[in-house]
Amino acid sequence: MAYRPSNRRHLKPSSEDLNLTPIMNVFMIIIPFLLLTAVFAKTAIIDIYLPQEAGSSAAGDSASEPLVLTVSVTDSGFELGGVGNGMVLPKVSDRYDFKQLSEELVKIKERYPEKEDVVLLLQRNLPYDTIVKVMDTAREMDGKERKPLFPLVSLGETGT
Repeated sequence: MAYRPSNRRHLKPSSEDLNLTPIMNVFMIIIPFLLLTAVFAKTAIIDIYLPQEAGSSAAGDSASEPLVLTVSVTDSGFELGGVGNGMVLPKVSDRYDFKQLSEELVKIKERYPEKEDVVLLLQRNLPYDTIVKVMDTAREMDGKERKPLFPLVSLGETGT
């Protein structure tokens, strides 16, 4: 008996189209769900500036009085330098005295009304909320009316 070849060999595989309907249905459900449950984070930005050079001031003026106000935040309290003339504001009952700092900054602003920049020198391990409070105190005076003090704040790090 002779061997007869099978019909399977001669049949070509039929090309079926890929059915994308189920995957499209899944995407149509997932995409709106992800968009509705997404958390949109709100970020706040605090502008800081680099201190400007004196520029066109006379040499006699720059030698007689410092040009930049600096506020150093240390373990013992605040130290005002530059136009602050080396004033030290110690901590009160182991807390920073922001009220006294504000009063001294108001006095400096009255003496130098054209001054708008301040350099904050901060310690490395200072809590973030303390940094923000110092920046807010230096930027504007709290009271019945909010008045700007030194809106151009620059940040630096103390050597300690």
